[in-house]
Amino acid sequence: MCLLFSLAAPATAQTHDLFTVRAWHIEFQAHGAIETWNYNVSHENMTGVVAGFTYGLGKGTTLVAHAPLYYIDQRGTDAMLLGVTCGVRSGFLRHTNWAGFWEVEVGISKSDAFTPPGGTRFNYVAQGGAGVTRRLSSTTYLLAGLKWMHLSNNSLAGRGRNPDIEAVGPHVAVLTRF
Repeated sequence: MCLLFSLAAPATAQTHDLFTVRAWHIEFQAHGAIETWNYNVSHENMTGVVAGFTYGLGKGTTLVAHAPLYYIDQRGTDAMLLGVTCGVRSGFLRHTNWAGFWEVEVGISKSDAFTPPGGTRFNYVAQGGAGVTRRLSSTTYLLAGLKWMHLSNNSLAGRGRNPDIEAVGPHVAVLTRF
């Protein structure tokens, strides 16, 4: 009987509020990705940590701003990459303590070696992903999902120096409201 009542009761008092209007969160994330399709002669693996902020825009959408730092295992000289990205994350299938989400980000990056080999040190970044968030406490959330990452210089150094990285892998994050 209690179970039936709790399923039928409205969730308005404890609705998942990671996407609440004007809510600020600090985010710490880990991401690992392997190149999934390859148009260059090399195969790259990426491991990164990401710090950033989110801000609730309303209607289940947040603005995200991140500073990713990646180690790129590649043919020849491995690279460290530092970037800046911004984008949106939107929740769907919202429930009391969890929600599904999708996200899209774009930005720029600079690495200490040509990334990928034959490319340039400066690259554009595009990312997309999906997953779930879970409330851990009234101010802390866990986020987990899959993220795709595209890294390319968009032919800035000519068509012959425009290899790219297309990598997909899991990411996990902790967000804390402040």
